[in-house]
Amino acid sequence: MSEKKPKELYKERFQRVLTTISIKEPDRVPIAPLSTFYASNQQGMSKKEAMYDPDKFAQATIKTFSPLNWDMVPPIAVMFNGTLYDILGVKYFKWPGAEEETQSLKDNMPYQYVEGEYMKANEYEKFFKDPTGFLLRKLLPRHYKNLVGFSEFPNLISLASGYMSQLGLPSYFALPQSKKMLQTIEQASQSFFSWIQTQLNYSRDMKKMGYPIQFLNITQAPYDVVSEFFRGMKGTMLDMYRKPEELKALLELLVESSIASVANLAKMFKENNIIFIPLHRGAESFMSFEQFEEFYWPTLTKIMEGLIKNNLIPMPFFEGKYTDRFPYLTEFAKKHKGRLVYWFDQSDIIKGKEDFGDYACIKGNVPGSLLVTGTPQQVEDYVKQSIEGCMEGGGYIVDGGVSGIPDESKPENVKAMTDATFKYGIYRK
Repeated sequence: MSEKKPKELYKERFQRVLTTISIKEPDRVPIAPLSTFYASNQQGMSKKEAMYDPDKFAQATIKTFSPLNWDMVPPIAVMFNGTLYDILGVKYFKWPGAEEETQSLKDNMPYQYVEGEYMKANEYEKFFKDPTGFLLRKLLPRHYKNLVGFSEFPNLISLASGYMSQLGLPSYFALPQSKKMLQTIEQASQSFFSWIQTQLNYSRDMKKMGYPIQFLNITQAPYDVVSEFFRGMKGTMLDMYRKPEELKALLELLVESSIASVANLAKMFKENNIIFIPLHRGAESFMSFEQFEEFYWPTLTKIMEGLIKNNLIPMPFFEGKYTDRFPYLTEFAKKHKGRLVYWFDQSDIIKGKEDFGDYACIKGNVPGSLLVTGTPQQVEDYVKQSIEGCMEGGGYIVDGGVSGIPDESKPENVKAMTDATFKYGIYRK
């Protein structure tokens, strides 16, 4: 047990990570895993409880991870707010305990994304003519059952003309479904800010114990936004062939607002400038090398460059296999040495170290399957191999692959990963 004060430990741990990101050698390879339901599982909570009792989940997370002496602990924002989802009537997720029967899962099932074609193939033109209007009147009601009132929101002239707006706005807000929706939004706001307060309390409590939070801000690749919340995976894949120019125009349209949104939120969290970017649909199994080059990578790099210009650190999580994409990652890393983190799931990180390890920090990729089904010795051997292959010159952070620490991980394997980092990750000065 360290005799250093929590304030000293906090600074030491954070600096160890920042030194590593800048491609320099600290005293030791950092360890900073992500997690979703692992902590609640360890503390005997159902997944329903974790989503509906944020304060209890926060305490379970503190109890589970604070003894491990990691350099950064997981945020709890990855645990979505079941109460908020009920209030809004979320359609694009299913989760344990949802009030709506069609969205509800059993109490111990993890939340799941619901694939949907929320914008039709023939609606591109309508979207481009009035993006904000389309999002309000079409997309939001399709995403949220209890926001259908937006479908009657006043049109352009009813808002632009003073004569029309003084008639249109009061008339709109007098509609029964508008009144009901405003009540829904008020309830949602209260639930959201209560949830945010839990996040802030968790961060404060962890900081008092000497632990930085891994990240506090998030964004997505434009292709993933379209694939998940506009056209669906099938629709977006078809659009690469049938409507390539419309698809690319939509992707480009999302770039500036993505950067601005993250940059504004980052002003609230000045202490931590690492931005998590979970990548869902750009892996080898989802699209070809040529499609990645044309549709996925260009707008993702524009967002990452925008974040870097705002003194933020992009941390894309390359879920799945991206080894054949390494030439693109290398080219980008060379332009932004020491300014980003590449977090890998199933890619060959040893090759990654050879290709771009002098320019970008590498994170991952202890297999989730190993943490769930392997032995402590197997986990130790894998971590040792990864550290020996990636630690030279700095630029390597230990973490799991998908989900970081899977929900069903064996505690002895999580401990083995942790102990192996401290055992083999020491830099000899």
